[in-house]
Amino acid sequence: MKNRKTAVDAAPGFGVGVQVYVREPQTESGEDWVGEPTGVIIAPGAASLRSVNLPAGDVTSWLVAFSEPQHRRDGRGPYEQATIAQALLVTADPIDG
Repeated sequence: MKNRKTAVDAAPGFGVGVQVYVREPQTESGEDWVGEPTGVIIAPGAASLRSVNLPAGDVTSWLVAFSEPQHRRDGRGPYEQATIAQALLVTADPIDG
């Protein structure tokens, strides 16, 4: 039998204070960020609007403060922070210093 505690402890977690980078989505669009910007999660993301007829789903987002101002692929910006879907975030190793 697999030890659940070990599996959970080994998996990187998301939450306030976690350093992350935004990965490129598989399909490019103007909404994408240029490169793979880095930052820190500063709050849970705002709940997205949903139709009352649809299930809530498990879409999670986080408010990320970028390490430096970022631009969208279509040129909009600069943005100091943004709400980003957890599916596009990857936890990063902490920066010493």
